This record gives sequence, C-alpha cells and structure tokens, in this order.
Amino acid sequence: MMKTQAFVILISCFVCFKISAIRVVSCDKQDANYIATKHTSGAFIQANEIEKVFPRGSLKYNEICEVRNELIMDGLAFTLYKPEGNEHKFISVYNGLDGSSKLYGPFK
Repeated sequence: MMKTQAFVILISCFVCFKISAIRVVSCDKQDANYIATKHTSGAFIQANEIEKVFPRGSLKYNEICEVRNELIMDGLAFTLYKPEGNEHKFISVYNGLDGSSKLYGPFK
C-alpha cells in the first residue's frame, strides 16, 4: 500500500512539473537574425520597453528561444517570446554584467 501511494505521489509531481515547465532552446537562424535585426536597428530603447507578465499557459515550449554570443562575452542574452494566439513578439534582454533584465515589444 505504501509503495502504491509513493508511486502515485511521485507521478503526480512529474505531471505537475511537466505542466508548468517552459523549455528555453537556442534560436534557429531565422529567429536569431530577427533579434539581430532589431538590435542593430535600435529597437531596444526606453520607448519600446514594457513591463509585462505572460499569463500562465500563453507560452508553449517551442515559442521561447535564446541567443547568447559565446565569442563576445558582453554579458548580453536575448530571449524571444512568441505568445500563443498573438502575432506580436517580445524580446527580453538580460545584462549579465549588472543582472538587469528588460522586456521590449510588441514587435510584428
């Protein structure tokens, strides 16, 4: 009986983790070029900065990707968000040097 209860609790923990987990992957070439274009065009300015929290379930695991430049250690990491049912994209810029993070968007 104890083994069955332990098994059920363990499986329910894995199911709960699977539901709330978001996988961040490296961006493909198209998304990386999109982020690079926004960066070079000067889109990451204070006028485009927003404070937004994505509702639970609005992001799927394949809609988040990250770009880090391993060759240039400037401490910047870019994360592209594509919320479900929304044509707009958001880009988060994490500054590893001071620990700050800013979200910019929406971009088409």
